[in-house]
Amino acid sequence: MKTLKYVLFLYFASLRFSYGIFVDYLSEKFNFEENEKVQLLNASSNLRNQLFSQNGGYKASDEPLTRVGLRFEVTRLERFDEINGELKLLSSIFMLWSDKRLKWDTDTIAILQEKSVINYTISYLPMKLGEIWRPDIRLFNPLGEMDIFKDKGNEAAVLGYIGVLYYDGLVKTDTYCQPNLENFPFDEHECSVQFVVTSTVIANMPEKTQVFYDNAKWIYFPMQPCDLDLAPSRYGQEHNNERRVLVFPIKLIRRPAYLFLNIAVPLFVLSMLNTVVYFIPAVPGDRLSFCVALLLSFTVYLIYVAGLIPETSNPVPLIIYFLVFQFLLSAFITCSSFLTAMLNHREETTPIPFLIKRIVTFFFNPCSRKIANNYKRNVAQNRKLDELPVEDQLPVEDQRMPKDDAIKSSNAISMEVTWKRVALLIERFCMIVTFIVLVLEILLFAYLAAKLSANVEPTLQSNICRTNPLNSTKVCFDDVSGLCIDPSQIPK
Repeated sequence: MKTLKYVLFLYFASLRFSYGIFVDYLSEKFNFEENEKVQLLNASSNLRNQLFSQNGGYKASDEPLTRVGLRFEVTRLERFDEINGELKLLSSIFMLWSDKRLKWDTDTIAILQEKSVINYTISYLPMKLGEIWRPDIRLFNPLGEMDIFKDKGNEAAVLGYIGVLYYDGLVKTDTYCQPNLENFPFDEHECSVQFVVTSTVIANMPEKTQVFYDNAKWIYFPMQPCDLDLAPSRYGQEHNNERRVLVFPIKLIRRPAYLFLNIAVPLFVLSMLNTVVYFIPAVPGDRLSFCVALLLSFTVYLIYVAGLIPETSNPVPLIIYFLVFQFLLSAFITCSSFLTAMLNHREETTPIPFLIKRIVTFFFNPCSRKIANNYKRNVAQNRKLDELPVEDQLPVEDQRMPKDDAIKSSNAISMEVTWKRVALLIERFCMIVTFIVLVLEILLFAYLAAKLSANVEPTLQSNICRTNPLNSTKVCFDDVSGLCIDPSQIPK
């Protein structure tokens, strides 16, 4: 019985021993004894020397003839300057590429762990980016540094035993974005981070998840990426490597609450005060000073909003048109107030043109027109009564128009039109026009605000990628070896 147990123990130990050849030491790197750690470090150093000394020495400047897989994901929006079109992002970038000069046989390396009686090997080896060849990836729409690896020589990439390198790190990008402020402060901007390589082809690995990111000023989310063809190399057909531009679009939506409360609401209050002007007594000093104060207020807001919008904005924001219109309307009200003040103080001896008298009589005093018409009708009726026989006529007090009414009607017909009545008619007309314009402005702005802020659903397809879909969803390092990697199988 003891012999059987001993044989079974040796059998399973041998199986465990043989299986342990293919177990990477990184999975148990904190469970090794001191002497075992020294063996691992020595094996690692020997492996590095072997890799960089084979075939006459490894040169980082020699291109390994490989394609590069790239996955780019926005981590944080650091700054978006809609005036200068500057977009600063902190993003995570994951790349993989193949270098057949840096591969080894894991069966040749075995470090025994006495506690578990398992042989461990080295399947992955950390490598500094400054020591190996790395893809020449640059920003295609930069505002600052183009080379994203300029200060990353000491960062590590992971080298697999089959010669595939993986890099996962953080990069800061400073790129240009054409702002679109047409619907300010309900504006949306479609920006992109574009990468280009000069020596290899980039096969994009798209990120399928759709995530909303949020900060105090903007709501932003990534859109479906794409890769674009780049112009051929200028060195001739024999040096015309495949070159592509990888585009990672991002949508930014402004939070409008702050600007709405600080711009739109005060503008509406000032617009309503434009109508209140005509309810102030026609005292030149009071009304004119109020009109000038409103005009200066619109001027201040026009300057303030113009400072938030770039001079090269195309198209021009609708709020600028609104402010200019309000400024002109306020100027019109101020001019009308000056005109009515001048008319109120004009000498009554100055003759009034006949056309103006007719207009004032027609619009200003419709009741007088009604009384005058009744008077003419009664006069005609009295003439008919005078032509009837005496026996058919009613008593005089029943058939004649009262004397007081006749005098009143006569005064209504001969109503005197003064300059003050002309000024009052102009005030009423301007007040009605201003009130109608104010109501139309409120309805239009409410409609636009509801329409622009109702839907913030993510649009997966960007304008730049609408006609240029993604060419590849699988990374194949070359067309011969058949070594391809499915992006869905790559850990994040």
